[in-house]
Amino acid sequence: MTAKPILDKHFYHDGRGPELQKVIWQKNGKDLLGFEYFNPDDEYSLANLKHIRLDNVIAYSKATVDVHGCILANTKCVAAIFEVPNSNWLPSLNQNEIAGCKHFQIMFYDEIYDVVCKSVITGKGNLAF
Repeated sequence: MTAKPILDKHFYHDGRGPELQKVIWQKNGKDLLGFEYFNPDDEYSLANLKHIRLDNVIAYSKATVDVHGCILANTKCVAAIFEVPNSNWLPSLNQNEIAGCKHFQIMFYDEIYDVVCKSVITGKGNLAF
């Protein structure tokens, strides 16, 4: 499996990923919309809060760092989000449903999210819809 680091200026690690503050769900509680977080060198204040917006999530999985089988982040690169172009997961999904989507791996301090969606967008402050 190959991986392409993305958004390393906005979402990065120092050995472990950014500190997850909140997972954002659609009001129905089923659809994952994004995350709010602090980078490793941020002071924990609202002024430093950042977010990730996930566009059109089709599938996701979450595992702790200790049990995840393939953590892409490493010490050679500070990125904590990777696009996985040759994903082993994508071919197992219904190809008609995932058209235009990509596999992303997002590493937080204690957990890893693998997400299939159209895009990942970073921003400052709370994630508002």
